[in-house]
Amino acid sequence: MKKLWFFAAGLLVAQPATADWWQALTAYEQQNYNLAQQEFEKLLPLGNKDAAFNLGAMYFNGEGVTQDRNKALAYFMLAAELGRADAGNLVAQQQQNIDAQSLAAVEQQLQLLKQQVQVWPKSWENEPAVVERPNPIKRVPPKYPVAAAKAGQFGYVAMRFLVDEQGKVQSADVVDAYPEGVFDRESVRAISRWQYEATGSKHLFNVRLDFAMDGGVRVEKVEELIDQHQLWQGALMGSPQHQFLLGGVLRLVDVQSRNYLSIDDSLDIEPQLDLSVFRRTNPVKVDFDGFVGYAVVRIADDGTITEELRADFAAESKVKSLLGLKLTGKFDHDVYQIVKNDVGHNKAPWVSASFNVPASYSANFWWDQAAQNGHRGAQRIMAAYDKRWEQYLLAQQDAEVMAWVGSRLILEGQRQQGLALLDAAIAKSYPLAEELKKQLM
Repeated sequence: MKKLWFFAAGLLVAQPATADWWQALTAYEQQNYNLAQQEFEKLLPLGNKDAAFNLGAMYFNGEGVTQDRNKALAYFMLAAELGRADAGNLVAQQQQNIDAQSLAAVEQQLQLLKQQVQVWPKSWENEPAVVERPNPIKRVPPKYPVAAAKAGQFGYVAMRFLVDEQGKVQSADVVDAYPEGVFDRESVRAISRWQYEATGSKHLFNVRLDFAMDGGVRVEKVEELIDQHQLWQGALMGSPQHQFLLGGVLRLVDVQSRNYLSIDDSLDIEPQLDLSVFRRTNPVKVDFDGFVGYAVVRIADDGTITEELRADFAAESKVKSLLGLKLTGKFDHDVYQIVKNDVGHNKAPWVSASFNVPASYSANFWWDQAAQNGHRGAQRIMAAYDKRWEQYLLAQQDAEVMAWVGSRLILEGQRQQGLALLDAAIAKSYPLAEELKKQLM
């Protein structure tokens, strides 16, 4: 059987690569199989399908371990369950050459391996419920740092913060920023001056501030950035640092784009990244009234809607079918998303070009990959939006996650559990933990 592993070399990065995945690959290339095995095994709790696959290859080939085709099959089966497509073919081939008794032993080994996995592939079926929060009544825009403006830098800062009973922002923290450290200070300063409706209760918020000049981020500049740092190639080769940075760049260009990207998990990762789907298209409007809801439609050359690809009409929507209705504008695409959430709002529905793309065009996809490869920064970003990573980092006693989850639990009425997490974060010297506790007491 051909040896199976990921090869990674010759990549230039602005920051050091994360330890575990690269240590495993480097150790394997140097035939230090004992260390490679240890490092791959460290990645199993993260749901790393490639680590499981590579361990299977080591046992199949007898590299640094006693050759054990049954154990190899168990690892390949785990890799398949974690989402590695080619592992399924290997499993099918090996199962043809194994007796029932051995297969039962393999299944038992698989169950033991599955117990090690703490982060399984994401299920999109149970998204967190939308929580009602007070409306902003004053938003101070952040200042554009002089040095960043002179250098033509653009970026964004995603933040979380606590709002008190009077609607004042009390504690703010940066969840994610690109470029790191450039716009953070001005974002914190601006957020601290925001004012929300006074509700008599405290609330936690997540917001994103965008920084761009001259009409927004230019896609060609983003393409240059990706090429300069080999982000796409490095991400495809499994570098967690490249994956982490690529996630930030894709989030940046996505939030600046007017287009809607529909993620199709059935599409494969492409060998080249085509950022044309992020380029701004001509503005298009609806030529009808009464629609409330969400729809993705296909149009004819004259803007007539010929097909409803997806449609969800709100109960208060007067329009129950979009077929035959028209969009107006200069069309450079044939599929559009139409959204209107509030029947009482006077604004017309929002219309944007819709593109079907692989998951690899999503920032969260690459942050999730980097997190599985051991990148703690990516894990923390994902933990702010994804319960899987939140629970994993809580188990790892990550102070930052403990502080904010503890704050949320207190607001949800689970005071004892929340205070315990905040106290643990304080003991680990997380800067905002003590401040959050004072605000929540």
